[in-house]
Amino acid sequence: MTDPSSTETETGSATPAYRITSHEILTLLAFVPGAGTSLTRRVLGLAELADDHDLVRAGLGTLNVRDMLEINGEEVSLRGEAKVLAQIFSTSSQWYDVTRIGPGYTSPSYLVGSPAGRAAVFLRPLSEYLCLPLREDVELLDFVQAQVDEAAAALGNQGGGIVSSRRYSAETADPVIANIKVLEDGTLQLASAPLDEDGQLGVRDLDEAQQPGLAVRALLAAPA
Repeated sequence: MTDPSSTETETGSATPAYRITSHEILTLLAFVPGAGTSLTRRVLGLAELADDHDLVRAGLGTLNVRDMLEINGEEVSLRGEAKVLAQIFSTSSQWYDVTRIGPGYTSPSYLVGSPAGRAAVFLRPLSEYLCLPLREDVELLDFVQAQVDEAAAALGNQGGGIVSSRRYSAETADPVIANIKVLEDGTLQLASAPLDEDGQLGVRDLDEAQQPGLAVRALLAAPA
């Protein structure tokens, strides 16, 4: 995906990019439980923890230090960017996961859509996420397509790798998967359903005229 620091202008987001840790996300999900909470946990690989768990309490403490909480006596509520993200995560209905796997590194990023809004989420080292709320008219699949094209081009200059793309929905148990494999010679292969006789994703070569992002987009956009 393009540099997150420049994406705010492109998307017209009124809320700036916001850094948040995994334990702070656990706290947000505990604050505002909703239909999308389980989906968010599944996509980000977060455990379902009790409100008084040490990690949830740690997130509460750091959110308070960062002035993301409003405290009135015994009542504690979220404010600012934390409140916006909590509403998006707890009502999420669809997630996209695009992960670049190169020589010696893995770089995951996500897009989330919900009735409360949309956001791009980039995983950084030390379990830190950079979250960027998006405009309502931003098409998430446009982001997915651009990100896959960018990642495939980069891996072609790095000796190859994989761009793993998944669509998660609250309505289905299993994600839709479309992977691009970049070979050392720059050849591209697409791995997707249906499964082969060994139970693996079917693999086919992409010709030079086919854009990897467009091929992935078509598969992720198809009804489950």
